[in-house]
Amino acid sequence: MRSSRSRSLPTCCLPRYARKGVRGFTILEVCVVLFIVAVLFIVAVPTASHLMDEEKLQGPIRELQTFAMTARRNAMMENRPYEVLLLNNSYILRPVDDSKDSGKRPLTYGLPADMTFAIQRLGDREFLKKTDASWFFSPNGLCEPMKFLFQRKGDWVRFRVDPLTGTMQTEESFIQ
Repeated sequence: MRSSRSRSLPTCCLPRYARKGVRGFTILEVCVVLFIVAVLFIVAVPTASHLMDEEKLQGPIRELQTFAMTARRNAMMENRPYEVLLLNNSYILRPVDDSKDSGKRPLTYGLPADMTFAIQRLGDREFLKKTDASWFFSPNGLCEPMKFLFQRKGDWVRFRVDPLTGTMQTEESFIQ
């Protein structure tokens, strides 16, 4: 028969949760942490996707700005006019008279498929979706003053180009 006194097992034989001094997380604590992580994820994902949408819209605009700065610089350094061809799906940078360097290839950038743009020249009342328009840069560093409207899905950015410096100044934008 057993005695009423219980014998205690050595600590090495006890399960981990039964040992003294061993601490762990309860299921409630784990659930609370998972809930907080889920809330942070729900808040952060729309912000990150918004940034991705904005980047997809700003990328072609930055490329156009690079083309404008390059055209202005080349026109002044080579003392000849340059143009940026604004095609409905790409930009092309080339000298107006390319007979001097016929072996040199023009610089090209292809627009994303879901991107559209419209231009407004100095005398225009509204933005026009012109295909195959030219934007001229003269040898003295001046460019034709223009306004651009870039659209992608419901997002859009409208900006103008300073004819003296060729830099772009955002006037208005809407990015959801």
